[in-house]
Amino acid sequence: MKLWYLNHYAGGPGIGKFMRAFHLAKAWAEEGHETTVFVAAYHHQLETPEPLPSDKRVDGVRYVGLRARRYSGNGVGRVLNMADYCVSAFRLRARSDLAAPDVVIVSSPHPFAIFPGWWLARRYKAKLVFEIRDLWPLSVVEINGTSPWHPFVLLCGVTERFAYRVSDLVGTLLAGAREHVKQVVRKPPPCVYVPNGANPGAGEAKAPSSASGVAARAQLETWRKEGRLILIHPGAQGIPNALDRLLNAVSVLNGDGNAGKIGVLLVGEGGATEALKRQSDDLQLSNVAFFPTVPYHEAMWLIQNSDVGYAGARNIPGVYRYGISFNKIMDFMQAGLPIILPLKASHDPVSEAGCGIVTGSDQPSDIARSIMSLETATAEERAEIGQRGRACAAEVHDYGRIARNYLEAIQGADRSTR
Repeated sequence: MKLWYLNHYAGGPGIGKFMRAFHLAKAWAEEGHETTVFVAAYHHQLETPEPLPSDKRVDGVRYVGLRARRYSGNGVGRVLNMADYCVSAFRLRARSDLAAPDVVIVSSPHPFAIFPGWWLARRYKAKLVFEIRDLWPLSVVEINGTSPWHPFVLLCGVTERFAYRVSDLVGTLLAGAREHVKQVVRKPPPCVYVPNGANPGAGEAKAPSSASGVAARAQLETWRKEGRLILIHPGAQGIPNALDRLLNAVSVLNGDGNAGKIGVLLVGEGGATEALKRQSDDLQLSNVAFFPTVPYHEAMWLIQNSDVGYAGARNIPGVYRYGISFNKIMDFMQAGLPIILPLKASHDPVSEAGCGIVTGSDQPSDIARSIMSLETATAEERAEIGQRGRACAAEVHDYGRIARNYLEAIQGADRSTR
């Protein structure tokens, strides 16, 4: 089969850190199926500030960069970038260098690519798969606090209903999302659970060479010599990551005389970074260090050399009752790191693997207790917890297995009902 995979923020080696599209495409290629990944030529998750070329191959996976303007932040520019991506996708029908697809998969944090995806699937008489990564507009309302009557939220709701009605199959990264789909449309399409997987290349962690990575390594090694428990949070630093609660927890620990026992590495950037730095200064948190984003393999080195992984998020039962699928949890599991998950969610991999502490709350006092629980554990006890995560990542979250299950569901989907 020939599969077209529309993923606005798709990553891959030398492209970006979110590797899901790459690993699925590579696994399908090994099964004899050709996959083309359509990614925005510019988006904020790229490894370099330069736009992607219109055509690029990475380890046998073809990437097509779709024209989309530059932007910064989460304002109008980003929305226009989404619109550019969708318009460019509509124009794919005119390209003579692309073989007609048998399957069109629409996978994006925003749902709007379903419109060109549906149009392309109809033109090529291909199956249409809508891949749920985030539940829009539910996530926008619950996490960001946006009014359910906001025009953007209403547009997301219309788009979501349309996607479920026209798709032959829904692929979901959230184990309980099938129930959500049933609530949105009267006759839901079949669903298949296809979670984020463990990154097969994560073992190729490289000692940091970037300026930010070298500085983070130096801080880590200093704390290691001082015998501290090193907790790391890599990745985005936005409102949904709720790192302000982590800083408040560190303040609680420091107030109890534990400042010299722990060190917190925050490696990444986002809309909340400057506010978090001000909060850290106000609380006089000398045991918290901020570093800009580093390349993926450097981040994996820092993770593998830390003691605890922190999967920051706000505790929002309304969203997480359908499950979670955080990329950083997979990275922590594969690295064998005990994990702190500061929320309550159904189907969370930390509880299922027994590879860390799920607080059930994002209150600073609860986060502080979980940190000290792992600080007082022996290195052997932490290693045993981490090993359970590593085993689960290898057995349950292998991308080869996920890709095969996904393909079987696609092949079994009935196009005649659309």
